[in-house]
Amino acid sequence: MKKKYPLNVLQLVIILLSFTAKNYINAQSESKFKVSGYVDTYYAYDNDKNQSQLRQFSAIAPIRDEFRINLAQLTGRYSSDKVRGALTLQFGDIPKYNWPQSPNDYLQYIQEANGGFRPAKNLWVDFGYFLTHIGAEGIIPKYNFLSSMTLCCFYEPFYQSGIRVSYDFSDKFYGTLYFLNGYNVLADNNKNKSAGIQLGIKPNSKLEIIYNNIIGNEQPTGSIGKTRILNNLVLKYSVTSKLDLLLGADFVIQEKSKLKDSLSSANLFSGLLTLRYKITPKIFIMGRGEFYHDENGILSGTYTNKNGETKGLTASGFTFGLELRPIDNGYIRVDSRYLKTGNNLKLFSDDNTKKDSRTEIILTTGVEF
Repeated sequence: MKKKYPLNVLQLVIILLSFTAKNYINAQSESKFKVSGYVDTYYAYDNDKNQSQLRQFSAIAPIRDEFRINLAQLTGRYSSDKVRGALTLQFGDIPKYNWPQSPNDYLQYIQEANGGFRPAKNLWVDFGYFLTHIGAEGIIPKYNFLSSMTLCCFYEPFYQSGIRVSYDFSDKFYGTLYFLNGYNVLADNNKNKSAGIQLGIKPNSKLEIIYNNIIGNEQPTGSIGKTRILNNLVLKYSVTSKLDLLLGADFVIQEKSKLKDSLSSANLFSGLLTLRYKITPKIFIMGRGEFYHDENGILSGTYTNKNGETKGLTASGFTFGLELRPIDNGYIRVDSRYLKTGNNLKLFSDDNTKKDSRTEIILTTGVEF
C-alpha cells in the first residue's frame, strides 16, 4: 500500500515560488518569461465498496471519501522569436497515481520540461517531456468540460518524451510530427521508438477537427514484439454561442494480440460525446455519453467474468455535470457518472456482492493564477 505523503521540500518550494517568482517576473512588462500557477482540489464518492480507497478507472480524483489535492502546479515559460521553453513542476494525486514511480520517483514532479527553436518561419523543433498530443480529454482538469475522465481517454497516454516538429501551413491547417520513447513512458521501456502525427484543421472560428496517432512496439524488453497503432479523432464544435460539442473516438490495432489466436491482430474502439451549455456567463451544464470496447484486452488487460471466461474490458457510461465560475480564473464543478461494464464482468462491489455498475460523484474546485 502506498504511504500518504506529507509536504516535502520540493512541494514547499513550488508553493513559495508561485507567490514570489510570479509577481517578480510578470511585473517586468518587457520580460519574455512568464510564470503561472494552478491548483485543483476534490472530494470523490462512489458506491463501489471494495476495501481500497483507490478508485478503479479513475486517473482524476482517484481517492474516495477524502478532501484531496488533485493537482498543484507551477509553470515557467520563455518565448522569443527563435527560442522557447517550458518547465512545469507538479504535485498531488494526479501525478502520484499516474506519473512514473519508483525507481524514478522524481519524475512524478515533472509535468513538462522542454525547449525548442525555430529554424524557419512557422516551423518549430521542440525536445524534452510533454503532455500527450492524444485525446479529446486530458489529465489536467482545467482543460476539460468535466472532472471525471472517460474510459476512452483513461487508456490513452498522458505524457510522452522525445522530439516534436510542428509547422503551421496556414491559419487554418497545422501539423506536427512526434518521435517518442514510447506510449505513456518518459524513460524508455525497450529498444524501440514510437512515432506519431497530429493534423489539425480549423475551417472557421467555430470548428476544429484533429487527427492524432501513435505507432510503435510498446512491449517491454524481453517480451514478444507487438506493433500498436492508435488512431484518435477529435472534433470541437461551437454549435451556438451557448452550446459547445466535443467528440472523441479511438481505433486501436495491435498485432499478435487476439485472446483466441495469439498470432492474429486485435483491435479496440471507444468514444465519447460531450455537450456543454452556457446558462449564464458563470453557469454551465454538461452531459456526456461514452463507450469502451476492448474485447481482447489490448490496453485494459483481461479479467475473469462470472462464467470463468477471460475477457477484455467493455463498458458504457453517462455523466451529468454543473460548473460555476464565481471568478474568471476559477471554477467549482460537480459531476455525477454512471458506469456499467459488459461481457458479464462484475468489477465493482457492494459489500460482499459483486456488481457490474458504479455510480460516482466528484466535486472539484480549481483556480489559476
